[in-house]
Amino acid sequence: MTGRDDRIATLVARGREERESLAAAAVEIREEIERRRAQWKLASMLATGAAAAGTIAYKLFGSSSLSARLGRSASVFSLVIGLLRAFQKVRRFF
Repeated sequence: MTGRDDRIATLVARGREERESLAAAAVEIREEIERRRAQWKLASMLATGAAAAGTIAYKLFGSSSLSARLGRSASVFSLVIGLLRAFQKVRRFF
């Protein structure tokens, strides 16, 4: 082989090595992207779950929720019932 053929063979071998190196780097990058995507997906699911739990808790236990209204109503009803019982006990004496 001549010097030119040697140089071409060397360049072809170098190109092959660089191609393999680039392919390996692309695989590593793809794996890193997939790992990050999985992390963000998990973080998104956790944030969505926390927001849903917060919304449900607010709807159930917030100041304008049904349970809060029932609690206030129960307090009023227990006060009224207590007053009625006291009135009946006082009425017995008269």
